[in-house]
Amino acid sequence: MLTVDLHRLWRERTLPVRGSIDPDAGLWNGADIALAEPVNVAGAASITADGGVVVRGSWNAAVAHECGRCLEELRLAVQRPMNIVYMPPDRWDSDGLNGPDGPDDPDVRPLHARATTLDLKEAIREEVLLEAPRYVLPSEDEDGCCVECGDPVERFRPEPSEAVADADPRWAALRSLQSKPANH
Repeated sequence: MLTVDLHRLWRERTLPVRGSIDPDAGLWNGADIALAEPVNVAGAASITADGGVVVRGSWNAAVAHECGRCLEELRLAVQRPMNIVYMPPDRWDSDGLNGPDGPDDPDVRPLHARATTLDLKEAIREEVLLEAPRYVLPSEDEDGCCVECGDPVERFRPEPSEAVADADPRWAALRSLQSKPANH
């Protein structure tokens, strides 16, 4: 479960955080990310010295991508650490730049005085969207094949083309420099 019972946390000082978010959960709507498996979260929530809550741990998921070379579907295993900080708005003032709604630091989330639970799903969603790669171009193996799809990388490289005779005349000056040997 990806919620933290604050009353229990105040008593025990540290609580485990474990859970998952399904790839078809409404939380991901409009996120422009294709999850192939649930996002799994493991960590612990702790009380800070100034009355805040820190959730430290990691998340992992399989993200579906198109290969940047052959456009076939790839599943990329992604695992990243996470640190989510919640602070009471009246206690977070690292440099006197607090706004009217609490801290101006986007990495610190407000911890309201009357809150009894923290729902971590939205914070985890933000972590995943910021950390998951958006584009994958697999590296090539020593034999010249794509590590993911196995196709020869040469297949995906464009062939050098000859200069077109009726190219834009504005490039003529640059082309003339290219063909002259350098004088040293």
